[in-house]
Amino acid sequence: MALGKVESINTDNISGTIKEDETSIVYPFNDTNFPNTGLKVGDPCTYDIDYSDKNPVASNLKPYTPTEREITTTIDTPVTVNVGETVKIKNGGKVNGEIKINSGCLIIQGTGESNGGIVVDKEGALVVRNGGVVKGQIVINNASTLKVKNGGVVRGEIVINKADSFIVGDVGGSGGNSGGIISGNITIKRIRKVVITADSKINCGS
Repeated sequence: MALGKVESINTDNISGTIKEDETSIVYPFNDTNFPNTGLKVGDPCTYDIDYSDKNPVASNLKPYTPTEREITTTIDTPVTVNVGETVKIKNGGKVNGEIKINSGCLIIQGTGESNGGIVVDKEGALVVRNGGVVKGQIVINNASTLKVKNGGVVRGEIVINKADSFIVGDVGGSGGNSGGIISGNITIKRIRKVVITADSKINCGS
């Protein structure tokens, strides 16, 4: 499942568009059960989508209530980002255990740090920004997006098995410190879009 908002609803009431969180990409949806969901334009929703399709179409839309959690201390045990949840590691927060993202969003920023590895499943999203650091391996099995921007740093290996987008740098940003920094090896198997801004730094394997 991925996370987004209902962007438009067609007159047949079973199709329309959704706008994906984090990427703001708009996808069509087709869901015969949509009239029973109670969803309206602007409502947050989860949905199923296969980014490997030539023209992805969302289905199985369901309403959800967004929740947010902040980690500002050191955690040595595994952390799970649940469906519809946004977890922010910030202000000296550090996670030494593995982090698993299930249809949620993980943001590592400021002096936040991840050391134990990150696994992204079920159309989850990962954003490393504003000085946040990932030292462990990132494995993307099925994700909406991986963003490294505004001085975010990834030192570990990145393995992308299937994702919609991989963005390094702040697309549309003002330059300066808007680039991302990656020093680990990068392996990509299936992805729809890769964007790397001119002020980003990638030096694989250094």
